[in-house]
Amino acid sequence: MEARERGHSEAGSARDSQASASTDVQRWADPAMFKAEPVEEATPRVYLLSATQDPLGAIAAACMMYEGKVCRNIDRDVTDGMRRHYWEQVQKTHLKAPLEFVDLHFMIEGVTRSFTHQMVRQRTAVYAQESMRFAVKENLAAEAALPPSLMTTAPRAERDPSLFTDEIDAARDTWDDTLEVIQNAYNTLVNMGVPAEDARGLLPHATTTRLNYKTNLRSLLDHAGNRLCTQAQFEWRFVFNEIIAEIRDYGNGDDDYTENWQWNHIADSNVFKPICYTLGHCPFTASFDRGCTIRERVQRGEFDKIDPREWMMDHTAARRGG
Repeated sequence: MEARERGHSEAGSARDSQASASTDVQRWADPAMFKAEPVEEATPRVYLLSATQDPLGAIAAACMMYEGKVCRNIDRDVTDGMRRHYWEQVQKTHLKAPLEFVDLHFMIEGVTRSFTHQMVRQRTAVYAQESMRFAVKENLAAEAALPPSLMTTAPRAERDPSLFTDEIDAARDTWDDTLEVIQNAYNTLVNMGVPAEDARGLLPHATTTRLNYKTNLRSLLDHAGNRLCTQAQFEWRFVFNEIIAEIRDYGNGDDDYTENWQWNHIADSNVFKPICYTLGHCPFTASFDRGCTIRERVQRGEFDKIDPREWMMDHTAARRGG
């Protein structure tokens, strides 16, 4: 009798243990699967892994050809004064080919699947993205990115229960509760032998991921013009802030790299801006285009009256604009 009761007790303990562990992935159905490296912060981070060693020299050499000046050795034939001169000149012409001589290779992480779906539409770039066919996302609830509309909220456990919970807190609770349900279902399916490439169908667009992104300076600036516009999702402005910061700092602290002043110069030259600044007018005025808080001033040419923070930092600009 005691043995049978002990057996039932042990079996019950085993079931309880199994239930508590059911949300932790224990095995893979596919030997190609692996645990995704955790995303430390569910906010975008950008790393400039490599770039053209002498970017302004490369641009200068290309521009010189337009004037019939032959450059056979950039170190010997191009001075720093010429580097600055041709960088200024290439911004005044429609001939943008010289910018294509400058390559940049980034690693971007902590961005959503929504973001990467949009990013890979830039067909002039090269990508290598973490694949959720094989990378198992064990901690979705902690790593999913909060949308801007919920950024000012706190999880239920961190709020004072005696305080009134308003609608935005209720929205945050709905978000968190739904992510927890999805995470448990996803991990359980993987544990049951469902391949990650099938189980990933449950995962939301807010799932964070990472990718390598190689482009040239011309394509990057074109991309910035479209994605820094208020028509674009706010995550793009966040990412481009990180891109600009990485370009500015590239080569700092590297004793073997002496051209970091050039990247600082490029980052601070006001070349990363919405497309309307380049065109001189707003190109999104159709009935199906969204609003914009700066459009009226853009159409009047009053760019000097626009604080860049209005389009760079306001995630509601496209909804509030007329």
